[in-house]
Amino acid sequence: MKNFKTIIILILNILSVQLNAQDKIQERDTMWYLNGDYELISNYEFIDSGRILLYENKKGKYKDVETFFLFSINKADGTQNIIYKPLGEEEGDTLTVEEMRAFVRGGHCGYKEYKAPISTIEGLIVGFSSPFFVASFGLNPFYSILIPAMNSTLVGATSPSTRRITKKYPELSKNPMFIEGYKEAAKRKRTKNSIVGGLVGIVTGVATVLIIITR
Repeated sequence: MKNFKTIIILILNILSVQLNAQDKIQERDTMWYLNGDYELISNYEFIDSGRILLYENKKGKYKDVETFFLFSINKADGTQNIIYKPLGEEEGDTLTVEEMRAFVRGGHCGYKEYKAPISTIEGLIVGFSSPFFVASFGLNPFYSILIPAMNSTLVGATSPSTRRITKKYPELSKNPMFIEGYKEAAKRKRTKNSIVGGLVGIVTGVATVLIIITR
């Protein structure tokens, strides 16, 4: 019976620690980047005349970021601190706060929801075949990495069609900045998936070539 009480107390203590940790996470503010990414932060301050934001991330490490890349900080109490400041026409940036808000939202939706499996598969195929292609010309295997690198560049230059985006978000079909933000996020994801697939493909291809040669 005593052991049972001890186990119950231990479980309650663990749950209490987890709940307290969850409360701390919920108390963190959310820092939004212009590209739609976000990060939970706390204990932050603006330094260097407001040009740099020094903050503590969710892992407890202190980092800094130029405010030029930030849109806002959404506080845990529901208020929002807009960091983005539109530049004048002479600086070449005429996006209003609301236009940039739509771009950030589009980037976030694209980052969270857009899938790019074809880019991964294509990168894997190109990466796997590149060592064989280079070897057929008697070149140094080092050059194998150039082929998937070029492929990733080409893949990153493409983006999903506007029609597909507006079909998914009909209420935002007439918001060009949302669509543009979504497309930019999709490009980044395609590029990333292509690079990952290419690296895996190269490693697999090189290993296969070595096995064939050593036989």
